[in-house]
Amino acid sequence: MSDNNILKIGTRGSPLALWQAYEVKKILLNAEIIKIKTTGDQITDQPLAAIGGKGLFTKEIDKELLNQRIDIAVHSLKDVPTIIPEEFNLSFILPRGSPEDVLISQNNSKNIHSLPLKSTIGTSSPRRYAQIKRIRPDIKILPIRGNINTRLNKVKNKEVTAIILALAGINRLKIETPYSILNYTECMPAASQGIIGITYLKRNIKIKNILSKLINIETQYQALGERAVLNVINGDCHSPIAVTSSIISNKITISAKIFTHDGQNMIEQSKTDITKNAEILGEVIGTSLIKMGALELLKL
Repeated sequence: MSDNNILKIGTRGSPLALWQAYEVKKILLNAEIIKIKTTGDQITDQPLAAIGGKGLFTKEIDKELLNQRIDIAVHSLKDVPTIIPEEFNLSFILPRGSPEDVLISQNNSKNIHSLPLKSTIGTSSPRRYAQIKRIRPDIKILPIRGNINTRLNKVKNKEVTAIILALAGINRLKIETPYSILNYTECMPAASQGIIGITYLKRNIKIKNILSKLINIETQYQALGERAVLNVINGDCHSPIAVTSSIISNKITISAKIFTHDGQNMIEQSKTDITKNAEILGEVIGTSLIKMGALELLKL
């Protein structure tokens, strides 16, 4: 922390990333926001999987953290690689946003099933690709990157019939657009979707003490449990893997699905345990999916 005790928050400069950083700043009060340009923001004409995966949204920010030019970094957790630098801790102080995906289409279709024949959907997510192709092999999928408004314009300008976005982003930016929430049988979300994660240096005891008093326990257990599934399978944004969880009366249920890239084959697993066992439960589910053939499926 700087001499005047102002905490420096590092973030990407996209509207959603800034919204997240300002929400964290509201809780931490005496803080300033430092915008950091990442490789993922600079290269927007290629799918993430083709240029190196999720770390493209975090590596420049990680560098600033390691060099102590910022005190904490705020991320959409689904953009954070499952294995983070060993010098870092992960913390969760904000409640989770809605984890679901939504369909936004020219004709306001209620779901993927009801889109017109031979529609086009814009997405660069292997997880969404597999789930769309599983139920609608006729749909053509076009790679699409960029912030939410860039993607919405693709529908508005009739470049694609529809797009799929995270509901949390739509809600957080208060975007006024008709959408349909997709149920999990059609499109299960990515692990940690809607969760905001904070990374900081383990050795920074002052930051650790500040954040530990603000932990959102429910969000933390969901994050740890869902990421544990990915960790065991070694999943990332190249992988058509969906993971979600829910907590009711101190019990957490974690559900996961793994697809072949074309969506034609799928395995799934769902288990429940007490909330404090979330991370172990995620590991059990990941191990169970491997026994069911997850690693072979992901190679197809």
